[in-house]
Amino acid sequence: MKKDLEQKIVYCDFKEALRLINKNSAFYKGSPKIELDIMKMKILTELGLYDEAFKLSQTLIASTQTNAEQQLKTHVERALIFEINDNYPSCLKELEKAEELLSKYPQLKLKNYTNFLIRKSSYYRVSGHAKEAYQLALQAKEYAAVVHDSINMPVVELILGLGNQKTNPEKELKHYQQALYLYKKQRHYEAVISMYNNLSFFYLDKKQYPIAYIYIDSALAVVSKSNVLDYKADVYKTKSKILEKLHKADSALYYYKIASEYYKKYYSEQRDLKIKELETHYNFEKEKAEKQSLKKDIKNTRILNITLLVSVLVLILFTRQLMKNKRKIENQKKKISENNTALKVSLEGKQFLVQELNHRVKNNLAVILSLIDFQKDQGKNEDYKNQFDDLYQRIKTIVIAHELYTYSVNHNEHAMVEVRNYLDKIFETHQNSNIRTFTYINNTEEIYLTVDKILSLGLLVNELVTNSVKHAQPSEDLILHLELIKTDVNEIKVCYSDNGTIFNFEKNNDSLGLLIIEGMVKQLKGNYTREKADYKIVFPND
Repeated sequence: MKKDLEQKIVYCDFKEALRLINKNSAFYKGSPKIELDIMKMKILTELGLYDEAFKLSQTLIASTQTNAEQQLKTHVERALIFEINDNYPSCLKELEKAEELLSKYPQLKLKNYTNFLIRKSSYYRVSGHAKEAYQLALQAKEYAAVVHDSINMPVVELILGLGNQKTNPEKELKHYQQALYLYKKQRHYEAVISMYNNLSFFYLDKKQYPIAYIYIDSALAVVSKSNVLDYKADVYKTKSKILEKLHKADSALYYYKIASEYYKKYYSEQRDLKIKELETHYNFEKEKAEKQSLKKDIKNTRILNITLLVSVLVLILFTRQLMKNKRKIENQKKKISENNTALKVSLEGKQFLVQELNHRVKNNLAVILSLIDFQKDQGKNEDYKNQFDDLYQRIKTIVIAHELYTYSVNHNEHAMVEVRNYLDKIFETHQNSNIRTFTYINNTEEIYLTVDKILSLGLLVNELVTNSVKHAQPSEDLILHLELIKTDVNEIKVCYSDNGTIFNFEKNNDSLGLLIIEGMVKQLKGNYTREKADYKIVFPND
């Protein structure tokens, strides 16, 4: 089974490998179970499920049953997870721990040293130390040749090619072609596709479009043999870019749409795998809790039986009525214990469902934002794109509120959210997404609102900021000013303005922005006055 799983990992059949591990994991204990978990950690990383991979690595690190080689593999894989997530200090710490193990146990080098050098070279490359990275890659190639490590040799050729980017194109191309040759010998179709794509990008970057076209067509010829959806998407996206450079807009759009569909399938597949992994983890923890509960019940039953036996022997002289009362008390205790256990299981189930719902909502909102970006990119009309930007910002305002407020089983509909932090995040989102620069002053008192009110207020402020960024024409840098204060009559007063000297927005009083502002004021049960871009809004604080 281990050999079969290793083969599937090498040839990128990650979903089937994950299915086999989850199906058979319960049958193994000790070192074999840890070995399966290490392979599962690698698979989760390859599938982009970094949170799940990291949690599993934490369990492996904490285990007292891992041997030296298993610890080494875990540290190297954790280094990759940290590298992917741009946490370079933590990545380096994991590599140092792995190097300590290799120094302490030299016998581990034979099977693991090439992969360690690859990982270390990759760390130095992404952290900006190109010379050190290249020397480590050369060292990895030399060691792989000595120990006949044919599996890692094409990876070494690839990182050597990356090490020659922008410095020596001839060497870069030579290493890419050697990596492609070695992957073909292994019949590693996913890697072959990836290398064809890399070579196509190499020539695309040099504006040699016909050669780039040949390589990407070579990738398309074998793309049907790939199990990895994002590899397929990358190939179609590259072909779209080449066709665009060749001024074949219709064909470029056709392949771009195919790439988009594969990306959508890939993200959908990731969500499904994440949910299945959560279900597997939940079922495992549930079964573990049930076994522990059963052991405890057996122990308690034994103790209870012994107690009852002694009690019967000691109290045999007492009256029959006393015995009946005692039995009633014991039965009541048992029922209470059963009820408590049932309530605990029910609460855990509900808590999981609420967390899963909250997680799915966040994922769905992220998908909606991604779809808006995709749709916007397909438009050529600037007004069309601006409308999608506005829609993106409105949904982003809802996402921010959702991130600040996490629902739970103990959810209270009157639970409060702090206002100032929420409004700061709305301003920051506009600063990050707009070409036009501005500064803002947020003089908001310490105010807490319910989630329904905070959403209405957030959408209102979002539209005010959007209007200022679009229409305000100040004599100097644009400055936005917002003030929220509590009044003596249990109301909240909102004052918003910018330093624009010319205001063109009044010509479009039926715009969606104004409709949203008026709608949100009504939602807050308040009223407002406006003089040009200066707004004064009052709503009850109940």
